[in-house]
Amino acid sequence: MPWYDQVPAARFDVDCEGDRHTVTWSRGQIILEQHPLIDAEKALVALGGVRPKCLDVLELWESAVRDAGFIEEWAPWHTADRQRRWWLTTALERLRSEGVQDFLYDLPRERAVKMGEVSVTLPHEFLDRAMATLVDAGDKRGWDFSPALSRHLAEATKLRARRAFVKALTNQRPAVPSPALIPFRCQIELSGEPSIRGCLSGRDSRIEISLHPRWLSRVWARGVSVYDGRFTVDTYENRNSVLLTQIEWVPNGNKLNPRLARYQL
Repeated sequence: MPWYDQVPAARFDVDCEGDRHTVTWSRGQIILEQHPLIDAEKALVALGGVRPKCLDVLELWESAVRDAGFIEEWAPWHTADRQRRWWLTTALERLRSEGVQDFLYDLPRERAVKMGEVSVTLPHEFLDRAMATLVDAGDKRGWDFSPALSRHLAEATKLRARRAFVKALTNQRPAVPSPALIPFRCQIELSGEPSIRGCLSGRDSRIEISLHPRWLSRVWARGVSVYDGRFTVDTYENRNSVLLTQIEWVPNGNKLNPRLARYQL
């Protein structure tokens, strides 16, 4: 079952041809609602016709998935940040006009311009889905990403895993006081299965978890990083269903020990 099967559609409006057109992401595909004959429109543009703005958006999506350079900017931001996007728009204009590159430092100038356009044009939820698309494809290829891109995906995994883990602990019963203060370490493991070590025991609490960055597409993008109050470390296909590998807590004296268990989505 593809990662996007249970991910809700996302859409936004674009000023195109003097009207408001809708761009939709659904089940892994970009749909230009008012442009059903995309290939024909591309042919007209090639012959000198006016290029619709919606086609520019489609091209940016395809560039994002193909290039992946936007991940450097996307990774530190768990949700959309208007102030950051405003700053990025200004920085992009400065890069175009003055050649000063204040963002996407891992990219050469031309790629930084294109990925900057991606970052300021596509809504954050579209960037989330573009990330999952390229991570899923890279995982199937054997994780052939560059060291720089792998580093940014690792940091994105750590950030989102910690937020999800803290959220899951807020649902724990008996209640866990101040879950955000519990020492938490996420190690990136490109081989082997996810694992968890440590315990919940007041001031002696400590947690260390190992995840593969494909967690971003398999779990986080699916919206199941916290499901039924439990933190999900991985998903598995089981015929026509999906199994979640989650953390459950087992009482052991005055502490709680973690254990991995599988539940059906």
